[in-house]
Amino acid sequence: MPPPDGAGAAAPDEPADYSAVFVDRRVIAFRAPALCALLTSVWQDNGSGMHARAIRFSTAQQMLDVEVEQSGRRLGRQVLSSELLPLIIAYCIGARIGLPANAEKSVLITTGGAVLDCVIGHGSLPPYRRTRAQAARLMGEW
Repeated sequence: MPPPDGAGAAAPDEPADYSAVFVDRRVIAFRAPALCALLTSVWQDNGSGMHARAIRFSTAQQMLDVEVEQSGRRLGRQVLSSELLPLIIAYCIGARIGLPANAEKSVLITTGGAVLDCVIGHGSLPPYRRTRAQAARLMGEW
């Protein structure tokens, strides 16, 4: 049941969906060196030939200021968090980092890096299946 008219409102990092019985959440943080490697590998796969050299985080505008090297020239490029989300997802898929397919995914730019947030709200609890204790066996018995 939701709180009445903002009284006792949920914390900002809590999901606002009160119909969920439990929430499954996975958060992955990427710091500047990891983001440079991530952007470079994704851009190399796209054939652009760009190399990310340095990153500055702009939390107010939710974007990255990336210093890029392409064909020996230094350029500046801005990457919004909305543009960063599919790049991070593509990198995680290529690196075999498991992400739940049906989760709501978002990216938040912080002062220390970019945070991928994956949230699944479940409407009911799955059935609990208790495992049976194995009977003790002697070595060599089948």
